Amino acid sequence: MSSSAARALRILETVGAAERPLGPTEIGQKLGLPAGTVFRGLDALDRAGYVARFRASSKFVLGKSVAALRQSLLARFPIRDVTAPYLRQLAFASGETCSLTVRLGWCGLRIAAAPGTNEVTNAPPLGAVRPLGEGLAGRAILAFLRDAPPEKPLARVLAEIRQRGFATEETAFARGRAAIAFPLRRDGQAIAAIAVEGPVIDLKNASAHDDLPRWREIVEPVERLAQARPALFAGPFDHLDPDDVRLG
Repeated sequence: MSSSAARALRILETVGAAERPLGPTEIGQKLGLPAGTVFRGLDALDRAGYVARFRASSKFVLGKSVAALRQSLLARFPIRDVTAPYLRQLAFASGETCSLTVRLGWCGLRIAAAPGTNEVTNAPPLGAVRPLGEGLAGRAILAFLRDAPPEKPLARVLAEIRQRGFATEETAFARGRAAIAFPLRRDGQAIAAIAVEGPVIDLKNASAHDDLPRWREIVEPVERLAQARPALFAGPFDHLDPDDVRLG
């Protein structure tokens, strides 16, 4: 790979990882590159559709070509289509955005979502990747992996998830309230998780929510289907050793 191509990839990664639009100077500071060099890289990426100017400003965000690549990747997971009606049903029942996260190595990849009726949401975008130990859905998966590496700081949390059968995470905009994630298991091993991403659970009494049995009724058929028809839940990277998967 040429040095200019390598720089362009580093610039693209920096734009993609940022939580807000970035300009050439900010990107250059992060990468230790002159702003002029960064601008030339951004210009080439812009012409290819991989980045785009944010509202005609001098700052950049990811472009349409990246979105197309992301959709192409997500479409390789047949579990998206299988779970779509269940996500919509759960979103209607809870009123909150519901999502599907699959295991990819030791990370969780958010590959599908169904919007709820509530307007307030803090959901990450499709294609978002987080280490299993850091995210709500990821911890729901991690708690039910026999080959998981030791997670001493999370040992108690993971034990509670296994006992209750679901994970919780306090929401930033509703103190004392939590989102909830249910693992999807096949042969006792978690392959994915379905999350209700709004503040639906009282953290002090997580198992007492009146709608919890109804939400379980929606999710449990997906697990039964995974047992009966495992090919529908196979991922395109299942053949890889989790330790060999490197993301972002």
